[in-house]
Amino acid sequence: MASRTNVLVFLNSLGTGGTALLVADLAAHLDPDRFRVFVCSLAGGLIEGTIAARGCPVHTLGDAVNGRRPGAIGKLRALRGRVAQLEALMERYEIDVLHTHHLAPLLHASLARRRAKRWRWVHSEQIRPDVDAGYPRWLVQVGRWLLSRPDSVTGASDAVGAYLLDEAGVAADRVKVIYNGVDVQRFGQPHDGAAKRRELDIPADAWVIGLVANLRPQKNHEALLRALAELLPAVPEAWLVLAGEGERREQLETLAGALAVRDRVRFLGARLDVAELYSTFDVYCLPSHFEGMPLSVFEAMSAGKPVVATRVLGIREFIADGQTGLLVPPDDPAALAQALLRLRRDAALGQRLASGARIYAAARASLEDMVNRYADLYAHVLAS
Repeated sequence: MASRTNVLVFLNSLGTGGTALLVADLAAHLDPDRFRVFVCSLAGGLIEGTIAARGCPVHTLGDAVNGRRPGAIGKLRALRGRVAQLEALMERYEIDVLHTHHLAPLLHASLARRRAKRWRWVHSEQIRPDVDAGYPRWLVQVGRWLLSRPDSVTGASDAVGAYLLDEAGVAADRVKVIYNGVDVQRFGQPHDGAAKRRELDIPADAWVIGLVANLRPQKNHEALLRALAELLPAVPEAWLVLAGEGERREQLETLAGALAVRDRVRFLGARLDVAELYSTFDVYCLPSHFEGMPLSVFEAMSAGKPVVATRVLGIREFIADGQTGLLVPPDDPAALAQALLRLRRDAALGQRLASGARIYAAARASLEDMVNRYADLYAHVLAS
């Protein structure tokens, strides 16, 4: 058998966010006869066990700060220590291709490559860094310069690809757009939604709005909670299920209480049974301020759920209003409530949107296609 290509995938966190799920799918589905995959991250998380259980070595680059918040010098020392750990992993596993995700791993890899140029380098951005409020401004500025250093840079959407070309100035022959993919067959399989509702203590006749997203400002859970409060007088059987982890849970629970909807909301935290959760939803709703190419929407589309989402960068690229979902203005709870009410009152519309969404997901959001495109890219950077 020909020698395998050793790939190290490096990301921010192994929590239940979209990038961690994408990396888990890559690790599981890349051809084991062609690739051996290793994973490292800046922070661990729930997905770490899932990846390790599939036989993929997983490492977290830790900081030696003794539990104290470091000052500027301490942060530089911690950065240097993580870069040294990355270099050691690259050498230990004889890595051929490093695949970084997001700007912080990009920075670490840039420093590591100063002294080791044997390996090839692919970098991926899920969201335009200039609209991602999670990035500090200095990192966005430095990132524009660093993005020209990998052998190839991928964007998860056409909008991200345009940023790489027009704003970051990456050479056109180094830029690829690779859409995120999900296991359409797995999410399309039927599950016992009635049993899952009983497990979650939700009435069998409830009309359930679902959202699978970590509790970050980007996702704008507040707008959905306010929309639920507006919707309940017209749809008293409405419930909301929120699956996702994050430090903003207490704040969101407080808001739900202030809006008098707390008893209609299930905060589930991080979950590994997401495919089953979709069976409890009647509609999927993503009220984000911005996106790249959100995996959860493709999951919901594959599960045959009508989607209501905001008309923002990264969503309007693949949700056609009235065909594969309903789009509303961003940060407009009243419009969100009206779109949800429209679906509740028009079952035929929901069925039509769900059917169009499932067809779109099968054609444009295939996990197999995504994995094959990354495999081809790894081979391309090695050959060039």
